[in-house]
Amino acid sequence: MLEQVNFDEAKQSQLTFIELLLNLGYKYIPAIEVMRQRGGDAGNFILTDIAAKKLMDINSYEVDGAEYKFSGKDIRDAIDELEHIQYEGLIDTAQKIYNMIMPTSGGKTIKVSHGGKTFSKNFRFIDFENPLNNDFHITAEFEASGKGNIRPDIVCFVNGIPFAVVENKKSSVATVEAINQMNRNQSPEFCPKLYTYTQLLVTTNGKELKYGTTGTANKFYAVWKEKGTNQEVLDTRLTKLIQKAINDDIYVQVLADLNGYTANHTQKTDRLPTEQDRGALSLFEPKRLLDLTKNYILFDAGVKKLSRYQQYFAIHKMLNRVDNEETSEGGITRRKGGLVWHTQGSGKSLTMVMFVKALIEDPKISNPRVIIVTDRRDLDRQIKDTFKNCNLKKEV
Repeated sequence: MLEQVNFDEAKQSQLTFIELLLNLGYKYIPAIEVMRQRGGDAGNFILTDIAAKKLMDINSYEVDGAEYKFSGKDIRDAIDELEHIQYEGLIDTAQKIYNMIMPTSGGKTIKVSHGGKTFSKNFRFIDFENPLNNDFHITAEFEASGKGNIRPDIVCFVNGIPFAVVENKKSSVATVEAINQMNRNQSPEFCPKLYTYTQLLVTTNGKELKYGTTGTANKFYAVWKEKGTNQEVLDTRLTKLIQKAINDDIYVQVLADLNGYTANHTQKTDRLPTEQDRGALSLFEPKRLLDLTKNYILFDAGVKKLSRYQQYFAIHKMLNRVDNEETSEGGITRRKGGLVWHTQGSGKSLTMVMFVKALIEDPKISNPRVIIVTDRRDLDRQIKDTFKNCNLKKEV
């Protein structure tokens, strides 16, 4: 039997997290509707009606200069394929799903017929080029079934696909307890398949927030810090979000899904921003969530990795430097160089791989060429192996 919702946990962390996501533009899906869209089966994880509607909207293809839409059957078959992908272990299956979702990692194609000819056309599960052209939803107390039954506190969906899971604890409980719970739920004895879809995993107790991704070990869960933004500026934005009143009907439904433990609770619009709020804003803003998914997740020798904030902001600065050209008085166009300083063991190789991946994914840059110079053979082998593990070739 699933545990009842803890009142302090819900009031101190879970509700405030949901409130912030709602005010960031996520739509709330009641628990009863979530189960209906899963065909009444807690072993299914995609919200099929939401997915079908949005995937029809964001997909089209061209034949002989004319634009067409995929059929409803094609859309439903693609969703069914993603839902029922063969499970081959947590990370291997997560990589298969990631490659299907990411167009540049293989993506998904659908065969269509026109004029007696058959064509293979690219199909998108996510519109990464236009983040706000996707649907972002959340639900509370998501019942999921595998070998065992679990109920994550919050699940976030992009176009009906579970993209993020949040585990909340009350302020007196350390976040390591939430991390333990997150990793327990991914084990074979519980419900690992849910986590083959997720890209971001978050644990928080209101005072502290840590993040990882599928399969992240306890010691690698990290704190996110927003670089380049003054905390006062960040808190001013957060205060405006916190003060935004949520529709009464939606709020009542959220409270109802928490098993009545918070039935008489009211939204606190006068509270101060917390570390949980700062982390949630930084990681869950729709554009940021998709950017992290597209450019900052790697599969390295059987380990799924999500960048740390230092790597994320360093790579963004590098990309901006590449994008910005300057013309001198003599009419010569050139770019400024730059230096990224790393300490030993801080992830230099992964930063390089993520930067190259981001270059490849950047639609403004065609056929990028990267030259890597090392001063030691062992370092050269290490970098070569890292690129190979991440499915990026390094020519010697």
